[in-house]
Amino acid sequence: MKYKFTLLHILLLFTLAASAQNLTGIWRGHFAQNSFGFYEDRYKFEVQIDQAANDGLRGVTYSYKTTVFYGKATLQGIYSAKTKELTINEVALVELKMEGQSQACLMTCYLEYSKMGNLETLTGTYSSRYVKGKGDCGGGKVYLERTTTSDFYKEDFLTKKDNEKKKLQDIVKRPNTRPLNVPPKTTPNVVTGKNPDEMAKVRPRIKPGAEDALTKNDKPVLSNNSSSNTPSVKEQVAKPNEETIKPRITEKPVVPKPEVIKKRNNELVKKIYTSSHDIKIQLYDNGDIDGDTITVYHNNELIVSRKRLTDKAITFAIQADETNPRHEFVMVAENLGSIPPNTALMVITAGSRRYELFITSTEQKNAVVVLEYRPDEKP
Repeated sequence: MKYKFTLLHILLLFTLAASAQNLTGIWRGHFAQNSFGFYEDRYKFEVQIDQAANDGLRGVTYSYKTTVFYGKATLQGIYSAKTKELTINEVALVELKMEGQSQACLMTCYLEYSKMGNLETLTGTYSSRYVKGKGDCGGGKVYLERTTTSDFYKEDFLTKKDNEKKKLQDIVKRPNTRPLNVPPKTTPNVVTGKNPDEMAKVRPRIKPGAEDALTKNDKPVLSNNSSSNTPSVKEQVAKPNEETIKPRITEKPVVPKPEVIKKRNNELVKKIYTSSHDIKIQLYDNGDIDGDTITVYHNNELIVSRKRLTDKAITFAIQADETNPRHEFVMVAENLGSIPPNTALMVITAGSRRYELFITSTEQKNAVVVLEYRPDEKP
């Protein structure tokens, strides 16, 4: 009864969690500053939220715009399940990089939760105040979407909740094969009606050396007639039938994953299918050149080592065909430049097709791009 009672409570926990809206997770989008009645100066905005049982909110925010500004702040807030409205208040800055004589501000966001199909959004307005002093720092609009990935890294409180959720799901999925503290039943032997454990006690033992006596009559007798055309057993074993031998397939050695790929999260940016054999890849700094340095692995092999991104392309080419159809590129941030995160523009030229991808990597997350050769793929 104790096991069923615990499982019932776990299922009830899942039911309650499903009926109440949970904002815990990562939300990414932007905020736009209101200047003289117009919205301009759009900044990227990321919020990671941990929602408590009483609908209290805590977490962090990230605000960034190229090299102009980058800030990370702690947050507190409250959510109303009845009105689907929430207030997020940035409490303190924990990281800050900015240029010029600008002053840092802390934001208070007034947002509303909405869901349309699989799209979940937080939209509304914000006001702000100077970190030093009590002056008004301006306001504007906020737009955020729920996502599973971060432009930076997932905070510890989210990682911990993911692990707890997985453990609960594993317990619910685990089959209830038998009650606790009840030994498994043993099946009686059909012939004797005895349990296997009882039979083991009366099973006769074979004396040492008796095995040869039991099998010696089964050994093949070889003829001493050397004129016979029938090959001996030894010759038959030594000379296999050539018609049944299949050619060996030479497999490429598997390249082990580098430690930096094992230890960091690897986020798939895009998967591209192509029928082109010749593929050229170029990497540039995305936006202002701020000292971003990257390393690139191709199918776990190092091809670019600690190169600085500039307005001049880092270029390399590959060959794709049926024998080498899959090509995985992992971009590793060696540093974050003067403004995090590490960003790059990746230009892929495959035949007549050109792809432009914006790559973001951090010291916790690598960016992954996969190219797969398909002969039937239309250009």
